[in-house]
Amino acid sequence: MIKVVENVEDLKKEIAKLNRDVEIDRILSIDLPFIDSKDNFTIINIPSYGKENQNNIILVADEKILMYTPFKISNFDKKFEKLIKKKHGQSTITIFMLLKSILKNYSHEFLRIRDIMNTLELDPMLDSIEDTGRQLRKLTDRMEGLFQIIIELKEEDIDCFNPLIINLEYELFSTEARSWLERSRSHTYRIASLRTKSEMRSNRELNDTMKKLTVIMTFLTIVSIVVNVPGTIGAIFGIPALSNAYFESHTTLLIITLISTTLLSVLLGYLYWRSLHLKTS
Repeated sequence: MIKVVENVEDLKKEIAKLNRDVEIDRILSIDLPFIDSKDNFTIINIPSYGKENQNNIILVADEKILMYTPFKISNFDKKFEKLIKKKHGQSTITIFMLLKSILKNYSHEFLRIRDIMNTLELDPMLDSIEDTGRQLRKLTDRMEGLFQIIIELKEEDIDCFNPLIINLEYELFSTEARSWLERSRSHTYRIASLRTKSEMRSNRELNDTMKKLTVIMTFLTIVSIVVNVPGTIGAIFGIPALSNAYFESHTTLLIITLISTTLLSVLLGYLYWRSLHLKTS
């Protein structure tokens, strides 16, 4: 008999009715796939993705199956109808269908993360890369936990699960789970590649900024030279002793000297600017 509960409180009440020693609060706090098999019960807890990250719990005690999950897996495929009647058939098929639903959920999450990474290839923002990397590592850890449960159910002697009943389907499912796990692992290298691209872009932007600053500083240096030359000459002639003795009778010459030195400074500054071949971009 399968009993599906919709909230944690109902789950605790049903576990109490079964009179099984289950630390449900501790199990719910685990953020990775978890299985625990005792003499009188087996419990599996696997977190999933959705609007709200939720735990998916299935507890098998004797012939009773208690489920807490958002997935609708009560209706079995027709090919499993005869298998359900076999010993441990219902619990085996129920656990198998839950595992398939979880793997499908994880594969959708992987595709979502992959789409984000494809976008980051065009615009590698470091903060987004780090956030995506954390999401991918969490998903990879969950996939590894799920695959470990798949292996343990097959290799360990767990009363409520008989993989021989669905031998072919279970082998295909194990292969699919391994494939998704390897894809998730391989994409961790893409995160490292995206970090490198982001650093290269940051270095390129820094170099561009330094070039612009160099252009600005060079321009300001040339301007200061252009201004200082005639200013120095004017300051010399502004000395009272020289001014009274020479400036009053040679005003025109002083003006010509200031203009010519200014034009010469501008010309030399321009030639120097051209010789540097500076570009702002």
